[in-house]
Amino acid sequence: MAQLRWLGHAATLLTFGNKNVIIDPMIKDNPLSPVKIDYFKNNLDIIIVTHDHYDHLGDTVELLKMNPKAKLYATYDLEAYLAETYKISEESIIPANVGGFVEVDGIKLALTKAVHSSTHSDPTGAIVSAEGITIYHAGDTGLFEDMKLIGEVFKPDYALLPIGGRFTMDPYQASISVEFIKPKKGAIPMHYNTWDLIKVDVNDFVKLVKNKGYNPIVLQPGQTITL
Repeated sequence: MAQLRWLGHAATLLTFGNKNVIIDPMIKDNPLSPVKIDYFKNNLDIIIVTHDHYDHLGDTVELLKMNPKAKLYATYDLEAYLAETYKISEESIIPANVGGFVEVDGIKLALTKAVHSSTHSDPTGAIVSAEGITIYHAGDTGLFEDMKLIGEVFKPDYALLPIGGRFTMDPYQASISVEFIKPKKGAIPMHYNTWDLIKVDVNDFVKLVKNKGYNPIVLQPGQTITL
């Protein structure tokens, strides 16, 4: 049974059977996180990083050390930087870039374009697909028309979309992205209200998405849903 647990900000834990996938794992510096980093000791299989800003790269390096069998999935440039800087072994890296699916232990992974900034690599979104469920995590991004292609190619059931406004889409722009992506089961807002700089009224997103005929799913930090 597939599950999704939002950990606040962009950090998201996906579970498929006995496999755990975490995306953008900022835990220690995440004021919304319901768990401490020790929760993930020997408890992760794949760590996905959309880009290297501290609130997305987060605790990736420490989590890899705590989970010696876990694999890092990010752009190859970012992986190479982390490997050289923090002595991460090649065995812990899944070489990739924006493109098609890579399958790891029955879980299909892909990286997508994102419109944002990053220091060591282009920013991305991420697609995770397993057990007949496909999730699109947009990372940090502004609104861009190629989201229509992401929707057409990957046909996500769920889309996690940043709505904080200052560094990413705001609720109105994110509602337009929902029209572009067409998630079949739900649109989940993220990357908002972590700090005052990205404080918004999530109900604006809810109303706009409902008016467009899609299903908004607002999660509280720590809340788990069955997919």
